[in-house]
Amino acid sequence: MIALLRAELLRVRSRKLTWIALGCVLLIVALTQVAVYTSVRPLSNNERAQAQTNYEQSKADYDQHKDEYAKEAQDCIDQGNPPEACEYTEPQLEDYATRSVSSFSEMANLAVTVGVFVSGLALLFLSASLIGAEFSSGSMANWLSFVPQRAKVYASKLGALALVGMVATAVVSGLSVGLTLLVSRIAGASVSDLGKVDAAAARGIVIGLVAVVIGFSLAMLTRHTIAASGTLLGYFFLRFVFTIVMYAVPVLQQGQRFMPENNALALLNHGATYTTEVRVATADGVEVNTIEHTITLAQASVYWVVLVVVLLAVSYLVFRRRDVN
Repeated sequence: MIALLRAELLRVRSRKLTWIALGCVLLIVALTQVAVYTSVRPLSNNERAQAQTNYEQSKADYDQHKDEYAKEAQDCIDQGNPPEACEYTEPQLEDYATRSVSSFSEMANLAVTVGVFVSGLALLFLSASLIGAEFSSGSMANWLSFVPQRAKVYASKLGALALVGMVATAVVSGLSVGLTLLVSRIAGASVSDLGKVDAAAARGIVIGLVAVVIGFSLAMLTRHTIAASGTLLGYFFLRFVFTIVMYAVPVLQQGQRFMPENNALALLNHGATYTTEVRVATADGVEVNTIEHTITLAQASVYWVVLVVVLLAVSYLVFRRRDVN
């Protein structure tokens, strides 16, 4: 079994597509750091001075007309508008900054999310391409003539791709954290919540593994790279249509709970949220209330365990019984 696994790893390494995919992922990771630098860079002395000047002017105007603003707000409420829509808030200094400054944890989490999801997409297509090419070229049939035990062939191919996927995702997510930390130091930003970011990067390895399983299983079922890729593109199209339709049919909004991308975010970020709208008839008409729902890490974990087990079981049974010639 070790020899089979080694042979599959050499096969993955020898494919040009492997290195092209890795290069594209690393390029996107590097480009993300441009956004990190511009977002975490503290305000310069000139920017702070300009913000202070604008704030003082606005504060003076607010203090001068404070009673008028209060009267206008009360008139607005008396007309039946909600208080939050009528409130005149006192100016705050941070509102007059020429640009917003993000925290290290926010941008590090963004960098990890981009790195993990781009890696996952690349691994999904890579695994589907490698397996699909073996069926299309006849390499799979030739390999089975030397190693007729299909369970071993299936396990070695899946194991090699899974190992590559986990290592690649670990490298990319770790690189995302390291570069964000370095860029933040260069920009002069403070660093906080590094432990949470590291934990998210570690959970990203699981997403890389799941992506490999999906691509591998689709290729095993369809036997063609184009068919496996078409299945994914078909999902993206249906997801786009669903997004449009669910706002016209509110009951469909609950379907967001079962979307793969939402559960992937919940797995990566230790939970994720989505919103639904509830329309309530009132004396003044129809009022739309927004309700926030949470997908916990435990729920997302169960979701992916079930999906992975089903995909592997079905693809193995099909591979075991199918004629590959």
